[in-house]
Amino acid sequence: MTLKPIAVTLIGLILSFVSLHSAFATDNAVNTATQSDDTYSLYLIRHAEKQIDKTDPALTNCGMQRSEQYAKDFKAISLDAIYSSDYRRTQQTAAPTAKQKQLPISSYDPKQLEAIAKQLLSNKQSALVVGHSNTTGVLAGILTGQKLTEFSEQEYDRVYVVEINNGQGTLTLTRQKFNCANIQPLEK
Repeated sequence: MTLKPIAVTLIGLILSFVSLHSAFATDNAVNTATQSDDTYSLYLIRHAEKQIDKTDPALTNCGMQRSEQYAKDFKAISLDAIYSSDYRRTQQTAAPTAKQKQLPISSYDPKQLEAIAKQLLSNKQSALVVGHSNTTGVLAGILTGQKLTEFSEQEYDRVYVVEINNGQGTLTLTRQKFNCANIQPLEK
C-alpha cells in the first residue's frame, strides 16, 4: 500500500518534467524565430572596367554596361543599403543599382575596412558594397572571420555573397555572367 503514494508522486514528477521540457522547447522556438530576424546578406563587388590613363578614372563603355548588368542582376534581390568608396569608378558602378532600388549611395573609406565591416554588421541590413580589387576580398574575409587577400586587377566578375545568420557569416564566391567582348572602347 505504500507503493501507491510513491507511484502517484513519480507520475506527478514525470508530468512536471514534461511540462517544463515543453515550456523550454517553446521558449527555444521563440528565441530561434527572434534570432532569424538577424539574417541578412551582403553583396561585395569590385568596380567595373575603368579607364587606365586618369587619376580618378571613370568607367569604360564596357564598365558602364557591366554596371547596368549588375542592376539587372540585383533587381530581384532585396537591398536596404548601397555602399561605395568615394571614387568615380565605384560610384558609377553602384549608380544603376541605386537608381533602380531608389536608394542613396553611402560612401565609405576603403582604407578603413574594419570600420565599414563593423558598420555593416551593426546595421543588420542587406546591402551592396562596391570596392576595389585590393579591398573587396579582404572585406569579405573580415566579415566572415577568414583571411582573404586582394585579387587580380584583371578580374571584374567576382561577387562575394556574405550571408549573416545570428552573427555568423558564411561566404560564397560567385561570378557575374557578363562578357565585354563586343563592346566598343571609349574614344579619348
